Amino acid sequence: MKKLRTVSAAALGLSVILWTAGRIFFTLPDWAVRANGAVMLTAMALLAFSSVRVLKNS
Repeated sequence: MKKLRTVSAAALGLSVILWTAGRIFFTLPDWAVRANGAVMLTAMALLAFSSVRVLKNS
């Protein structure tokens, strides 16, 4: 679960960086914004799940 937590936190961080860069520096196509949103949503759910699981098992 700790590996899942690390990977999902990294994916969420990269997704937020891409989202911010797309809003400030350049515009992203519609499909890229939607794909990034799906990745962000999935990463948030996995991060919450793995964090609760790690804390519960401690």
